[in-house]
Amino acid sequence: MPDTASAALTDTHDSPGLSQIERVVDTFIEPSKTFSDIKRNQSWWLPFLILAVLGYIFCGVAVQHVGWESMTTNVLKSSPRNAERLEKGTPAEQAQMLTVTEGFIEGFMIGGPVVVLAVSALFALLLWGGFAFVLGGTTNYKEMFAVSIFAALPNALNSIIAIVTVFVSDPQTYNLNLPSPANLAYFLDPTSAGWLISIGKSLDVFSLWSLALAGFGGAIVARVKPARGILMVFGVWVIYVLIKTGIAAATS
Repeated sequence: MPDTASAALTDTHDSPGLSQIERVVDTFIEPSKTFSDIKRNQSWWLPFLILAVLGYIFCGVAVQHVGWESMTTNVLKSSPRNAERLEKGTPAEQAQMLTVTEGFIEGFMIGGPVVVLAVSALFALLLWGGFAFVLGGTTNYKEMFAVSIFAALPNALNSIIAIVTVFVSDPQTYNLNLPSPANLAYFLDPTSAGWLISIGKSLDVFSLWSLALAGFGGAIVARVKPARGILMVFGVWVIYVLIKTGIAAATS
C-alpha cells in the first residue's frame, strides 16, 4: 500500500465522485481513492451486500457438502474441553450438546449479515474515538462506519477461498471454526494448546489486510498521517490479541 499522505490529506470535494463499483474495486487496487471519496459519500451498501451474499453462499455450500451432523461434531471436537465432555457424556447429554451447538451454528449463519453490521458498528466506534479524539483528526461516526465496512472487503476474498476449501476438504474432518487456510491455526495440530490456536487464528492474512485498510482509510478520512493511523489500529489489535490469548490459556 503506497504512501499517499499528501494526496489523502487533500480536499477532494471538487473531484468527480466514484461509482459504487469503482469504490469497491479501488479498495483493492487504489484504496486512497475509495477512502477519499467517503468524505463525499458515506454510502456502504454495496460492500455490505457483497459480504452478506458471499457469506450466505459459503454457509449453503458448507451445509450441502459437509452436513449439519459433521459440522456440529467437528466444531465441538475442535475444543479439547467440549471434546472430552462429548466423549464422556451419556447419549442424552451428547444429543443435547449436538442440538444446542447446531442451533447456535444455524442462528449464526442466518444472522450473518447482522453480525457483520454489529462488528462493523463496534469497530467504527473504536475508529471514531481513536481518530477523532486520540489522533485529533476531523471525522464523525458515519464516516468511520463506512471506513469499517469498506475495510472489511478483503474478507470477501476469504469467503471465496473458504467456499473452495469446503469442496476440497473431507466432510468428516472439516472444521467450521477454521474455514479456510488463510490463518496459521488452520495448519496447526487441532490438539495444540488453546493459546497457540488463539494466536494462529489472529494471524489471518485477510484480517490483517482489513486492519491495514482501516488504519490507512481512517487516516485519509480523518486527515491525519496514514502511518499514525495504521500504527494506532495495529496497536489496539496487539492488545486485543494478548487479552484473547491470555483468556484462551486460562480456560484451556
